[in-house]
Amino acid sequence: MWSVTPSPSDTAAKRPSRYGAFALVALVAALLPMGGGLGALVTTDRHIVTEDDSVGEDQYVTAVSSTIEGTVDGDLTVFTGSLNVSGTVTGTVTVISSGTVTIEPTGRIGGSINGAATALSVQGSVDGDVFLAAASVVIEPGATVGRDVILFGGSTRVEGLVGRDVRGRALRMAIDGQVGRDVDVATTILTIGATARVGGDVLYRSSADADIDDAAVITGTVTKLPAQSNFVYGIILSLANLIGFLGFVTSGLIALWLLRGVGSRAVGIVLTKPIRSLLTGIAAVIVLPFAVVLLTITLVGIPIAVALVAFAVVAFVVGAVPAVTALGNLVLVRRGGLFGAFLAGAVLWRLGIWLIPSVGGALFMLGLVWGIGGWILGAVAARRTEPTPVALLPASVVAAGEAPPEWVPPRAPPGRSFEPAPDPSEPDEDAPETDRGIPSC
Repeated sequence: MWSVTPSPSDTAAKRPSRYGAFALVALVAALLPMGGGLGALVTTDRHIVTEDDSVGEDQYVTAVSSTIEGTVDGDLTVFTGSLNVSGTVTGTVTVISSGTVTIEPTGRIGGSINGAATALSVQGSVDGDVFLAAASVVIEPGATVGRDVILFGGSTRVEGLVGRDVRGRALRMAIDGQVGRDVDVATTILTIGATARVGGDVLYRSSADADIDDAAVITGTVTKLPAQSNFVYGIILSLANLIGFLGFVTSGLIALWLLRGVGSRAVGIVLTKPIRSLLTGIAAVIVLPFAVVLLTITLVGIPIAVALVAFAVVAFVVGAVPAVTALGNLVLVRRGGLFGAFLAGAVLWRLGIWLIPSVGGALFMLGLVWGIGGWILGAVAARRTEPTPVALLPASVVAAGEAPPEWVPPRAPPGRSFEPAPDPSEPDEDAPETDRGIPSC
C-alpha cells in the first residue's frame, strides 16, 4: 500500500528544476557528430537497414524516413520524419523526428535513446535511458527500459518496466507499469493505476491531487509539492517551440528536395556573396509590403497582391533555409550534403535563438532576411543555369578552384545530377540539350 506524507518546507519546494533543458536535449545531441571522426554519413530519401544487413560502424543519417530491421553495431544519429526500429542498435540512438519514433516488440537499443520527436512508442527494449522531448511518450506493456525515463512533453504513459526512475515534466502522466525506484514529476494530472508498482518514492508537483488506485503498490512515500504558477504556460510554450522547430526542419528538407537546383545555388551565393545576398533580402523585405499595398489600390493588381502575400507566408516559413544551410556547410566543413548542412545549421541557429534571448529576435530576422536574399539570387542563377558553386563542394574534390566536371555529390537524388553546367563555348554534342548543370525546380 501507499502512504502520504506532508509537503516539505518552502525551501524544498523552491529547489531549482532539473528539467528546464529537456526541450533542447535533441538539439544539443545533434552536435555530437561534429566533434570527432564521422562514421557512415547517409543522406537519402528513405533509409533502410534490411533484416539481413549488419552495419559495423556508427551511422549519421538525414532522411525522410528511417527503418532499422537489421543490426547497427554502433551509435545511430538520425534526423528524419519517422523512425522505426524492429532490429538492433547496439549503441545509443540520437533522433530528431517530426513524426513518430517506434521501437517495435522485436527492436532493441543497447544504449540510450535521446532526442526530440512528435511521439515515441517503446514496445521493445532500451537497455539504457529514455531521454526525450515529445508531445506523446508511451512505454507499452511488455516494453523494458533498463535505467531511467526522463522526459519533457505532453501526454506520458508508463505501462512497461522501468529499471530505475521516472522523471520529468508532462501535462498528463499515467503510471500503470513497474518502476524500480522513484517517480519525480511535474504535471497537471498524475494517475497511478491498479497495476502500478513503484519501488521507491513518488514526488509530484501539481495543482491537483494525484489519482492513486488503492491496489497500487508504492514502497516509499507519496509527496505533493505546489506547482509553479506558470507551469502550464511553460509546458505549452516549450511544446510550441519544439513543434515549430520540427516544422521548420521538415519544411526546409522538403524545400531543398523540391527546389534542388535553386536551393543549392542559393546556399552557394550566401557563402560566396554574403553582402549581396543580405542586401537583396533587406530590399525584398522592405519593398514587398509597399508592392502589396500599391497593387491592392489599383484593384486590377489584387490577384498579384494575393500571390505576393502567399509568397511572403512561404518565405516566412522556409526563407531562412539557405542562410541556415550555409552555416551548417561551414561547420561540417563541406561534408554531409545539403540535407546534413541544413540540419546542422538549423540546430545551431535555433540554439542561438533560444539560449540567448537578448539577441534571439535579431538572430531570427538575420537568418530570415539573409536566406530570402539567397533564394532570390539562387532563382536568378538557376534561370541562367550557372554551375554549382565551388563553395558547396568537399575540398578534397576541388582542384585549382574548379569542380571536376564528373563530380556528383554523394547520395544525390536518383536520376538528378548536381554537376556543373558545361562551358557554353564548348558544347557537348553527346549530351541532351536539356542537361544544363543542376536542374532547377
